[in-house]
Amino acid sequence: MYSTSSNFKWLNIQVQRHQSKPYYAARLHQRLGRASLGLGSDEIKALAIAQQLDAEIERLVSNYEQLELDCLKSFVATLKQPKSTATLRIVQKNELSVLWQKYVDFNVSMQHWEKTYILNEISIVSRLIERSPHKRLEDKTLLIEWIFSDTKRSPTTSKKWFMHLTAAIDWNSKQGNIPRKWGIEYRDTLESIKLKSSKKEKKEIDIYSVAEVYQIIDALKNDTYSRFKGKHQQYYKYVYFCWLTGCRPSEAIALKWENVSFQKKSILFCEAQVDSCGTIVQKQNTKTELKRTFPINQELKELLESIPHRAGYVFLNDRGKAINQHALNVVWKTVIEGTGIRYRIPYQLRHTMISYHANNDFPIHKLARLVGNSPDVITEHYLHLDIERIRLPEVITDSDA
Repeated sequence: MYSTSSNFKWLNIQVQRHQSKPYYAARLHQRLGRASLGLGSDEIKALAIAQQLDAEIERLVSNYEQLELDCLKSFVATLKQPKSTATLRIVQKNELSVLWQKYVDFNVSMQHWEKTYILNEISIVSRLIERSPHKRLEDKTLLIEWIFSDTKRSPTTSKKWFMHLTAAIDWNSKQGNIPRKWGIEYRDTLESIKLKSSKKEKKEIDIYSVAEVYQIIDALKNDTYSRFKGKHQQYYKYVYFCWLTGCRPSEAIALKWENVSFQKKSILFCEAQVDSCGTIVQKQNTKTELKRTFPINQELKELLESIPHRAGYVFLNDRGKAINQHALNVVWKTVIEGTGIRYRIPYQLRHTMISYHANNDFPIHKLARLVGNSPDVITEHYLHLDIERIRLPEVITDSDA
């Protein structure tokens, strides 16, 4: 095995011989952990992939984005896949994919959309248009039938994707890229699609009981359903914190020690961090406001004091990195199955905390301020639930608020 010198900034090329055939690998810079990524046995293709990998790492570093080895492996795997040999088709001016891309390029250039919105909503519609067998404006009826024929998503979601496409067509018609009639026709069609909301779609709030919450927390703490010691326990304090504060997962993940004050007995929520399709996106505010404070009561104080204080994030996984919500979701499902509790997503912890306080006489305006919602949202979505009357757990107290 030998290593080639190169102009690469973040890696070197290693060449190994296997049964007299060369095999190329990218050895990452020591700052990135010295990991190696296989590039294949074709020298020209391997060097091309290495150049793109080096450029991708440079982009991530320049944007202060988190580098994950698994993400880099996926990036390389995608580049190694053989290109399609399908016959190329001439793209017409009014083809949906062209119109959609014009719409996306404009909004991205004008910075109308947040990065998380692009990586989630917009990328999904882009893939949908790419897969669609109906590519022309004239195929509207067939396109709608195809979108709504997918039983894996709800009619409401299908309508949302068609709404995005309609917005793109309407925008193009106003820009003069296509006749105005197309924007009006697609818009009228969208308005004519009436759906009956199912009980499942209406029930966004599906809370746990307090007993179930503590059963889950205890299972994480004790690795009850983990095959390996510490694999579930690493999420115990993070989940416990989410329950005690009712904060959003993105807020807990982004929380840093500099925003925790034992002297003032308060936590400052002023950042959010989400994983959008494998890309870590950091935001300098929360979902609904620039910042808010949350009181530290005795139970919360004991939890935070049990965590080693260091610079940076409060909650780290067993590799010393910020908590990954996707990884927790896998653990969460295992724990829920083990306990026999009916499955609900981890975000329902927030709904549970808010619901119990709203329905057990905690002042609505104070609760809204603490959890980053408006009193109207609390009243509309969290009151009048079929919930037991209990003495509030020591989550927050009226004196704290």
